[in-house]
Amino acid sequence: MAENISDELYCLFKGEPGLRKSTCALSFPTPQYWISTDRKMNALKIPMKNWGIDAKQVHYDDYTDWNSIRVQLEKFQVSCPYKTIIADSITSIGDVTNNQTKASKSGMTTKAGEEKGMRVGGIPVNTLEDYKAEASAFQSLIALTKDIHVYHKVNIILIAHVIGERNKDDAKQSTHFARIIVTGGKIISAKIPAYCSEIYHFNVESAVDVSKESQYGLLTRHTGDDYARSTLPLPRSIIFGNDPLYDKYVLPAIKQLKEQPSITLIK
Repeated sequence: MAENISDELYCLFKGEPGLRKSTCALSFPTPQYWISTDRKMNALKIPMKNWGIDAKQVHYDDYTDWNSIRVQLEKFQVSCPYKTIIADSITSIGDVTNNQTKASKSGMTTKAGEEKGMRVGGIPVNTLEDYKAEASAFQSLIALTKDIHVYHKVNIILIAHVIGERNKDDAKQSTHFARIIVTGGKIISAKIPAYCSEIYHFNVESAVDVSKESQYGLLTRHTGDDYARSTLPLPRSIIFGNDPLYDKYVLPAIKQLKEQPSITLIK
């Protein structure tokens, strides 16, 4: 069956903290729903005011456990009144999931009468088994948001923090530096980007003139160290500064793509 390519995007916004990933997500179509685990929605008040975004069109809930997130997403599978859903952030969703597994063991004992879980210096810590729960939660997050994205024509934005990692190849006597998504388990963090059609790596472009401020920007193409990709006719590098990313760059690229000869996919 032929199917027209949808305008709605499934995105991963990644980068170090403070690079306006959430601000750029705010520029996407409203009404919006935010899965807030970073719990810093107040930081969006200024760009909301500057861009004339109606605060009544931006809805959110603060979450402290994975189960509540899953229940909400399952409701959206049935009915979703939003045009954009933002998960802010992947990193803290991993944290609340791991906190949930630790809390579930509190006060519980094994058959031998020993306390379940592990403690270091009296502080409960996660075990390797807990990270399997984190991986399962992320797999469910991807599956649920994919369903919502496809069937309800909703933009999905996953926001993630990254950290640099240096990998050494002794056989080739070489070292490769790359930034990876910060989660408790490394394997699932490597899987998440594979499901995203739009991956934007956020950074800061240093000004040549030291008297001028550096500019906020992002990459839409892989550089070798920082992976990125786009299905849209976007430039390799975008310096967005204080501009709304969607209106100034993404939407024009979508319109440009639609002006090209019709393309259909065969299922």
